[in-house]
Amino acid sequence: MTSKNLSLTLSPIGFFRCPAQYPYDVPRQGSLAPEAIGIIELNDELPCHLALKELDGFSHLWVIFWFHHNNSWRPLVCPPRHREQKVGVFASRSPYRPNPLGLSCVKLVSIDGNRIQVAGHDLLDGTPILDLKPYLPYADAVPDAIAGWTAAKPELRYAVVLTETAESHLAWLEANGLDCLRNFIHNHLESEPLNARRHRLENRTSDSASLAYRTWRADFTCDDEHRIVRVTAIRSAYTKDDLDNPTDRYGDKELHRRFVRQQ
Repeated sequence: MTSKNLSLTLSPIGFFRCPAQYPYDVPRQGSLAPEAIGIIELNDELPCHLALKELDGFSHLWVIFWFHHNNSWRPLVCPPRHREQKVGVFASRSPYRPNPLGLSCVKLVSIDGNRIQVAGHDLLDGTPILDLKPYLPYADAVPDAIAGWTAAKPELRYAVVLTETAESHLAWLEANGLDCLRNFIHNHLESEPLNARRHRLENRTSDSASLAYRTWRADFTCDDEHRIVRVTAIRSAYTKDDLDNPTDRYGDKELHRRFVRQQ
């Protein structure tokens, strides 16, 4: 067999567990959501008491994983930060690759048997984990690295602030099982919050809009001068007639009804 025809076989060493079910539930890079928590659940047959020995002495890990939702790739991609023109897939972090391998640096929180809790991730629930490696600052950090096309157009970051009303809405939803909405709001509104090409927006004006997350909406105002986004409320996207209709395509109407009743 020539190297050109070489075929490789990989088996997951475990799987990732977290609330994120859809690609829009996670940020473009894990470092953009340092509060996002997940569990790397290693296979039971692995001798974890040996394989994980001394790993708890590191603060961060490299996680190599498989983009299990992707079954195709594109040689040219349009990254979120560079929508004016496409770049080569190998000059991007696109998940659509010839071999759908992912690489993320995460913070190590704790180890309990075969379960490794991490923070600051960008993985979906059920992601196959292929390998783990410790992050080594002396070898992995390159302070004077050149950032290519990403440096040509620096991204302006907005501070996302929740009003007391919006915070109470989010707290209630999180207590009732809607775990990903807070991260979604921050991930989307921290950059170009009023750009309808990057976000699903409704009722957009020059300084306000509603950000759509599945069947929920986050109303916000935008202060471009001070780069502040104020989220004023979270609300159901269902109308009263929608909620009165027993058809429940997304299986979430009861949560919406309870949310509306407690307002």
